[in-house]
Amino acid sequence: MKKYLWKDDDARGIDESIMEFTAGEDVLLDRQLFPFDIRATMAHVRGLARIGIVETEESRTLLELLEQLLEEFEAGTFILDQRFEDGHSAIEMYLTEHAGETGARVHTGRSRNDQVAVATRLYLKDRLERLIGLCSRISAACLDKAEAHANVPMPGYTHLQRAVPSSVGLWLGGFGEA
Repeated sequence: MKKYLWKDDDARGIDESIMEFTAGEDVLLDRQLFPFDIRATMAHVRGLARIGIVETEESRTLLELLEQLLEEFEAGTFILDQRFEDGHSAIEMYLTEHAGETGARVHTGRSRNDQVAVATRLYLKDRLERLIGLCSRISAACLDKAEAHANVPMPGYTHLQRAVPSSVGLWLGGFGEA
């Protein structure tokens, strides 16, 4: 059975079929965002400390726990699975389990929508940086091959017809520069 942060022990039973419909696969999707949600939570904790919501020592503890959670997740010893409603709940439950009431204050002044927006943005920035790196490697490979085959002749084309003589180097160089 899932752990729900918002469920009061005195509350009536939860219809699991409704929960499955509304949030059934959230943790599967959240696995991709989880490291970024943790990093965003670290930034939020630093902000909470800056404005006095959590004490300096409490923030140190929370940051250490968040770093530990990230390491456990990346090592595969912490599994974000169906026990949790979503990644946000998993983070808060982990912190509450290890730091008590201080862990429960970690999302003060922060909605789930804020959490998703920040984690998604961090995820996209990471993926764009990876994509830039891959594009640079592809470009460099094309330019290296273009230099190596600069004088290998090939027909040039314009408007799908053979045109002026060209070279493999020119063709690959065009792709590399693009």
